Amino acid sequence: MTKSKCPYTNFKSKVLDYIGILRTPRKEYGGLPACPFVGPEIDNGKLMIDKFDPNESTLLDKVKAYNESDYDSALFVQVSEEVLSKFDTVGYQDYINRTMKDNGYGHLKCICFNPNDEVDIDGFNARSHAPYFLINIATRKALDKAHKTLAKTKYYDNMNQKYLKYLHKD
Repeated sequence: MTKSKCPYTNFKSKVLDYIGILRTPRKEYGGLPACPFVGPEIDNGKLMIDKFDPNESTLLDKVKAYNESDYDSALFVQVSEEVLSKFDTVGYQDYINRTMKDNGYGHLKCICFNPNDEVDIDGFNARSHAPYFLINIATRKALDKAHKTLAKTKYYDNMNQKYLKYLHKD
């Protein structure tokens, strides 16, 4: 009898491979990477990458650890035995944002990346390459600044209205 391998073994390596996709310039994003800010965060050691297993800790414990750290943002791998559908992403993201706000972390914002999401730009779906359901936490100030920076580029030019609406979900 073979024992099944834990899908979260080597999770950091899998996340770093995914970040390689996110930091590669693409025509769909006006020649910019899908996530132009993750590369410098990785290069400067400013991205916290950790696993969030609800059987071991709460998400607020993880948020607190990030908030008290010197990291610019955090990326948590959601451990779950159930598959989170594309319909779960926005509701779960909203729940996390409300929970953070209700617990004194209103200056932070969560963005979830679900490999089952179906949003794409000209057929390219960056989220579908994610090795896991990922929870990104950053300051609202940093995310607002990033959005304003990208608005001055061709980053959003190829996105349809559905994708633009999806991205601006708060």
